[in-house]
Amino acid sequence: MTQPRIARLARVRTAAQDAMRGARWWTLLDLEKTLRADTEFWRDLWAPSLSIAAHKVGLAGARKRLDEAIEAGFHQTDLFEPELSAAFGTDPDWAALLERAKANVPEPPLRITAWPEPGPASALVLERAQPHREGQLLARVPGAEAGAWDTALTLLAWTADLWRHANARINAGDALDVLEQVALGARYSCVEYSIVLAQALNARKVPARRVWLRRGDYHDGVGQGHAVAEAWIDDLDRWVLLDGQHGAYWVDESGTALSLPELQRRERPAKPVHVGRRAGIQDVDLWAAYFAHASVSGAAWAPEGYVPLFQDGQVLPTERLLREAGDAYPRLSDLAVAVVAEAGTAAIRVDPIHPYAEAATWDGAPLPNRTKAIPRDSGTHRADLAAVTPYGPLASRELHWTAA
Repeated sequence: MTQPRIARLARVRTAAQDAMRGARWWTLLDLEKTLRADTEFWRDLWAPSLSIAAHKVGLAGARKRLDEAIEAGFHQTDLFEPELSAAFGTDPDWAALLERAKANVPEPPLRITAWPEPGPASALVLERAQPHREGQLLARVPGAEAGAWDTALTLLAWTADLWRHANARINAGDALDVLEQVALGARYSCVEYSIVLAQALNARKVPARRVWLRRGDYHDGVGQGHAVAEAWIDDLDRWVLLDGQHGAYWVDESGTALSLPELQRRERPAKPVHVGRRAGIQDVDLWAAYFAHASVSGAAWAPEGYVPLFQDGQVLPTERLLREAGDAYPRLSDLAVAVVAEAGTAAIRVDPIHPYAEAATWDGAPLPNRTKAIPRDSGTHRADLAAVTPYGPLASRELHWTAA
């Protein structure tokens, strides 16, 4: 359409709208021939409006324009109430006409019927070295393996073998500070093992945080606490507890590496598996008692009430106090999706929650900018969406849609 025709159509539309608002029915009817050429709005706006106008001035056959619109697919009768019912509501076939209009509502051309959504969880707080220090830490830790689990096991063994446990504390500093002092002959406690292991894991893009374990009545006595780490393992699609001091993780009867909440729920102690040169856990029952109470970087949970004091009166701070352990454990293969416009069509943007996600896939194929236009082939469809980390694609999530 040429620019002059566009401008003329805009003027006609404005005149018609003003006539409708001002109840100038003959003015509106005089525009009918021109309005019929407005194919964008004739069916859904001008035809029903002209039927009302024709009835208002008493023209015979006033309803024929409305009948024509319904025959062409018009269905938005509610936009013209109460005028339509006032004009034609006494017609014998009025109820049937409304049903015909209602039946004109088409199926949506596109409907997303199922999509991935992250589960509820508190904010994830990772144990990382400061960004300007992480590069230096990388130079000191073993390189990444092909998979996240093998990388975690390598770092677990490496951490356990760095020094022999002692009760000394560095009190301040990061993994680099610990490593520098150890190189000078220092020996430290479980706390320092947990710092080194968690920060080394994050440096290698394995999400990790520190964990504080506590025995039953930890507010009194001695030896009531132990510090470890835990990591989200991409290729296992789960959190796993890792003890840097002992070079150990725990498994169930089928050999599955366990998370802290799983260890807390067990009636019988799980089996520790040792890596590195030392088999540090000799008394399984003794160390299993430390799973009675726990907190992690950023959160603590206590279904029966939280005791915020440790054995020596030390305050046990937490950024978020929860009732259930599950609220502290986001599933990092989860995805969020957004609907965006791409080149004028509906598209899906994949937003991974994994902190080290680098890309996303759609049915295994890379997604540029993590975005893809939704295919509009008629029928019911599904696609598998997945985040991609340095260790490869994570567990996938399904997207379902229908297209008319």
